[in-house]
Amino acid sequence: MGTDSGQPNGDPGAITEAREDWKSSTTALERVQQVVEQTTTPKIAGEIAEEALVSEPTARKHLKSLVEVGTAAATEEGGATKYVRNEDTLLYQRIRELAAEHSRKELIESIQRMKRRIKKFEDDYDAASPEDLATSLGSDASEGAWEAVSEWQTTERNLHIAQAAINYGRARDLGAATQ
Repeated sequence: MGTDSGQPNGDPGAITEAREDWKSSTTALERVQQVVEQTTTPKIAGEIAEEALVSEPTARKHLKSLVEVGTAAATEEGGATKYVRNEDTLLYQRIRELAAEHSRKELIESIQRMKRRIKKFEDDYDAASPEDLATSLGSDASEGAWEAVSEWQTTERNLHIAQAAINYGRARDLGAATQ
């Protein structure tokens, strides 16, 4: 868990040692990529450089490459170029990982569990979707109801990703069969 300063809790010496270990066991490109993949709000190159333990020119060079290959996206905001992870690339990687790491049977079983979970949300909250539930909640709604909205949305997303993994695996197998 982090503190308000953005630094993790713990012994400052251990944090410094962990940073040095990370720096010595990875390349500058790997560190920039790892930081970008965790970046959900756009950041300027200097911010990414600081987190990745590289100089700003090095960060800019690697960020340009990561934008070119689709790992990162660049936007212009207030005269500055800001960088953020490319959600589509991460989604595609997740779909490919699921298809490679799990059998079709495992994915189907997981999909069935998620569909049952979604049905339970629908029945428990008498709502057709998490958005319906969210719009029906008043300002005095319990924390649990808002958590249900979030969990329902996550379950729906994971359901679609698992379905896409099955389709991806099938398309890959059909492509291999025609070669």
